[in-house]
Amino acid sequence: MTQELKIDIRRTGFPVKIGSLELWFDSSLENLRRFFNVDEIAQEKLKEAQEKAKHIHFPDDINMDEIENLDVKTVDAAFDVNKEFIAAQYDIIFGDDTFKKIYKEYPDIIALEQALDPIGTAIAKRIEEQEKERTEQIEAKKSEYLSKKAKKK
Repeated sequence: MTQELKIDIRRTGFPVKIGSLELWFDSSLENLRRFFNVDEIAQEKLKEAQEKAKHIHFPDDINMDEIENLDVKTVDAAFDVNKEFIAAQYDIIFGDDTFKKIYKEYPDIIALEQALDPIGTAIAKRIEEQEKERTEQIEAKKSEYLSKKAKKK
């Protein structure tokens, strides 16, 4: 009978609580590339959303006296473009379809947009802490290795 080997793997990352929802931020090296390019990737998504709404004319400036004359379709399209841009940022940071889950619980696009900066700042701070921990672990392993090597001589 063969004995099974079992190796546990801990995901790299940490939980992030937004309101009552707990999400997971993947802080693996592979995902950090995406996180640090979130603005660039989100801009690409914004262009895609703008292409979808290309047939609608957005006024260059809105005169508050004429606001009641704005076409509802134009307002809805502008809202949708902005919502897709915000959704893209959440999905890039936490994974696909995250925004749908958050928006279902908190259908307030302004609040969700305002939360993006504090979320990004808090995640960046935690990434720095993790990097410090990783560096300390590497230094400890390096010292242990050099100590063992010195004892062999």
